[in-house]
Amino acid sequence: MAENENKQNPNLKIIRDPNLAKSRIFVGNLPTCTREELESICLPYGKVLGSLVQKNFGFVQFENEEIANKVASALNRSIFKGNTVTVRNAASKQAKQNKQDQAGGTNVNNTQFGGDTGGSNNPNPDYNDCEIIVIDRRNTKYAEYIEQRLKDINLRVDVLFPNEDVPLGKVLVNISTRGCLYAILVTPQHEEHNSITVNILYGQPAEHRNMPVEDAIKLIATDFRQKLACDAAQKAAFVPTVPVVVPKPLPIANENFRHPRAIQTLLNSLADNMTLTVLQYDRIIKYLQERRELQVNIELGDAADIATKVPDPEIELQKKILDIMNKPSIAETHYKLMYPTLDAVRTDYRVMELLKDTRVQKALESLMDSNLVATVENYMKF
Repeated sequence: MAENENKQNPNLKIIRDPNLAKSRIFVGNLPTCTREELESICLPYGKVLGSLVQKNFGFVQFENEEIANKVASALNRSIFKGNTVTVRNAASKQAKQNKQDQAGGTNVNNTQFGGDTGGSNNPNPDYNDCEIIVIDRRNTKYAEYIEQRLKDINLRVDVLFPNEDVPLGKVLVNISTRGCLYAILVTPQHEEHNSITVNILYGQPAEHRNMPVEDAIKLIATDFRQKLACDAAQKAAFVPTVPVVVPKPLPIANENFRHPRAIQTLLNSLADNMTLTVLQYDRIIKYLQERRELQVNIELGDAADIATKVPDPEIELQKKILDIMNKPSIAETHYKLMYPTLDAVRTDYRVMELLKDTRVQKALESLMDSNLVATVENYMKF
């Protein structure tokens, strides 16, 4: 069994090495997925050395602790295939406790999945206000200088080293869907000219290329203050309403419910008439369908199944066929009906055998959809 598992996952030895736990992340509340799908959301941040997927949790191995911590910080509380995942450094005590909980309360072997190597807990904020994307690691010091300047104006900032195989556009979409407000691009040319490129990701996206550092910091500081003031004003604003007598409010799933941050960001983008990707539209549609089903069950209770029941297509087709057969003859309307009831149709085994032919069924459906019978009758009635 173990030999077969090793063949399917050649990097299993790496992902189980306790000495590499600090360079590994733990992913909790994991939806049903493959190792490749789990690795795909990590690729923008660094090279993936291996991964392991269990029933509802998993692990991803990176080259070093720095990359693992950055991935944990970036992906924690993000939406993956409809689930809000929790992501932490695998060496943390909290990650190991979650690992045991996700496994159904049983004690998972620490040597196998992470080990107790004394790693520190990562605070993992829900999201950063700004991500600094560094194309060349030789510009790390310059990026850290920009990072400190932004922290001085009270932004939550982190430096990101994307995988060179991942397009920059995909990186920007990824961090934008997590609620990040700004993305700063740092290249060797930027450091040479003491400049940066600023991407404003919320509202109406905008790109300010090759701005001098001082001008860029002022732009971000001013925009960030305005954003905070606008959010505070909207939260405190009083909206006058006309009193309406409501006999009984509709029940809701949770009065304190709020959309997940990533979904709210996508909904705000739609409200701002922004263009979304196909995957982003699919994510919104799936989420709204789930919320609708939940609300239907709450409002209708036991009647929900009846209200949402889909008619049996076979019965509907038989009704259409009976309707066609019971149509009076166009030229001789005085004839009796050939099949007065559905049971009469079923007693004629030759007709029933004929109706089982898929070609006949399609022809009859096409006939009904085209309203040919009604058209001929309208023009040829005596």
